[in-house]
Amino acid sequence: MSLAEQKESFETSDLIDFLKTNPDIFQRHPELLELVTLSDNRGSVSLIEKQIEQLKARLGKFQSKQSEFIEVVRENELISDSFSKVIYQLIGFNNLSEFASEFPLLLRKTFEIDEVSFKTKQSTELRPAEDAVYQDTLRRLVNDQSVCDDRWPSNITALFFSNEVKSAALIPMRASDDNSTIGILGLGSKNPKRYTNELGTTHLDRLGIMTGICLSRLQPTG
Repeated sequence: MSLAEQKESFETSDLIDFLKTNPDIFQRHPELLELVTLSDNRGSVSLIEKQIEQLKARLGKFQSKQSEFIEVVRENELISDSFSKVIYQLIGFNNLSEFASEFPLLLRKTFEIDEVSFKTKQSTELRPAEDAVYQDTLRRLVNDQSVCDDRWPSNITALFFSNEVKSAALIPMRASDDNSTIGILGLGSKNPKRYTNELGTTHLDRLGIMTGICLSRLQPTG
């Protein structure tokens, strides 16, 4: 085999694999460093300078990821604190009338929500037109989980909100005894991007359970 043929048979990938398995090759053969040429928009640079630049770039990405992580932790802490305040208020409600008037105001103030309302199974059963929309909404809350969307059907939006709401989260309110859904809590925003279907619902589902437990305690039976 000629030298040219040998060169062609030695692919770049082979060289990369060799360097990965022999990371100390330049330490064992420092004379090879003289043959290495690196260039960028500033001209030729040394291998060490290039390595330093790469390390700085990696450090910058790491610091950015760390900042994002810290921001997420802080946001979760704020949400957790807000939920604690809501729980304390829920425990203090003594009757359904107090819950109906004060709870929506509490959520609007705590989480800066434009509109908050809820519908219960008991209340909609007395109004056939509302009950049909209520049942349709329940079917959309698959597996009794909250759903966020900016494309709710107009009849569902009208059941819970004014026409100013452009996106909304609808949350099943579940009782503690048999985990059944006894109502639907609606959070509405004038911002079409606040409650899109990409938004996670873990905190919303938690809110639905907390609210459902309180509502089942206050709601008359029979």
